[in-house]
Order: sequence, then structure tokens, then C-alpha cells
Amino acid sequence: MARNPEINSLLSLLDDEDESIAVNAMAELLNREAELGEALAELQESSHPLLRRRGHQLQAAITLRRRRREFIRKLQAPRVDLIDGLIDVHLQWYDNDSRPELESLWSDFRQEAARCPLHTLEELAYFMRKSGFTAQPETTLRPENYCIGPILENHTGSAALLAAIAGAITPAPFRMVRVMGDFALYDGEGRLLVPAHDWQLCPAPGIGLCEFWDPRMLLRYASMTLFSCAVNSDSFRYVLTIAQALSGTTGDETLDYLPYPYCPADEEPESDGTEESGKNPGR
Repeated sequence: MARNPEINSLLSLLDDEDESIAVNAMAELLNREAELGEALAELQESSHPLLRRRGHQLQAAITLRRRRREFIRKLQAPRVDLIDGLIDVHLQWYDNDSRPELESLWSDFRQEAARCPLHTLEELAYFMRKSGFTAQPETTLRPENYCIGPILENHTGSAALLAAIAGAITPAPFRMVRVMGDFALYDGEGRLLVPAHDWQLCPAPGIGLCEFWDPRMLLRYASMTLFSCAVNSDSFRYVLTIAQALSGTTGDETLDYLPYPYCPADEEPESDGTEESGKNPGR
């Protein structure tokens, strides 16, 4: 099938000596992702180094957008697989990692856990302690504490993620709850397993004090915390990436609810000489 002439025209600009022209052409090509067809593969196999690099940049951007769209879909779905969603959260931050590697990491952990009896809170607490899993305070804004890959590799992470992971390896129908600021697993019989207190078992308070969390709530919580990590570290790239995932924005639309510099300041009209002296023109 003949390629759209406009696509050909945009492709021809990718090796322009003016960087801004090439960048604008790439942005327009991304807006026509569905029309690229084989052009992307041809770019990545080009003998021209610059075109080859542009092709890989386009592919990376498209992959990130697809991940973001898939994550948005899961957050909006009535039901979501917890571990599948946690892998998506991980990939919003560690975007050079691959899903198959993370799935393999989880599979290895599940196989290790399957060798142990995990039917009661006592058995689950023993396994998590023996495995060396340690909870970090929820106020510790470190992205590795909210991404499943580093948690499984380093055996440390946020109490929320550790509670979720522990709940995912047991066949028992424990439910994740938040009680007076602590995340825990509730056995339905009045007992809690609390990761933040060295996997201590304790009596649950009244049911009215237990806030029950489903997988979507946890995924949003982890994503929002990663967003805070990005803002705290002035990471322009991740602020935009995670904000787009949480807001359901899949393209390059302006996120005008974000402050400058994540959203450009409004352009001011040309002065007519009547402005008050000293007025700040920016937001």
C-alpha cells in the first residue's frame, strides 16, 4: 500500500541539520503513530546513523505511550490483576526495563514462596521475615520502595507494597487494609499482619477503623507516590510521564493544571505601556 505523502515529507525532515525541524517532525509523526506502518522499521535499519537514531527514539516514545495507555486502561477497569498492575507502575519509572524480565522475577519469587506453607498469618509472617523483607516508612520518598523489581531484588520497600506482595503469594483470602496509618493484611477473624512492625501480628481494631484497599487503590497510591518522588527530585521527564498516566492523557496535550516549568507559562500580550510597574508577567 502506498505511503501517505505527508508521512514521507515528515520522514524526509528527520535528518535536517536544524535540530528543531527534526524534533517537530518527530512530534508530528508520533501524532500519526497508526500511519507509520513499516516506515519505523525502515528507519531503525537505515544505513544513515542519524536516521537510525531517530527511528529508535520514535520507537521508544511509542512504546512508552502504549505502556501508558495500557496502564490507564487498567486503572479504569472494574478489576485488575495486582501484580500485572505493579509491573506497569514499575515501568512508568524504570522505563528501560522489560516486562518479561519483571514477570520472570515475580515467577521465581512465587516458586520460592510455594515451597512454604502460607495458609495462616503466622506462616506468612515467618516466610517474609525469613526472606528478609523489611518495610520502609511511607514518608521515605524513594522510587525503589514503590517499584516491584527493586523490592523483590533488595527485599525492602514500602509497607503498602510489601503487604500487597505478601497477600499475593498466599492462597488464603487475606484482605489489605489501612488502619491508623499502617498498611496490613486482615484475616477476617480480627487479626492483622503489619509489615511496618517487623511483620507483627496484632488484634484488629473495630471494623469501622479498617479502610479496605483493592488493587486499583494501591496502584494509584504507588503512582501518586512516584509522582511525588519525581516532583521532589525535579525530574521533569517523570513528572510529565506519571502525570499523563494518572490523568489519562496519552498524547502531548498540555497538562495546564501543572505549574511552570512542567506546563509553560501563559504568553503575555505585547505591552501597550499601561501595565503597572513591577507587575510579574509570569504565573
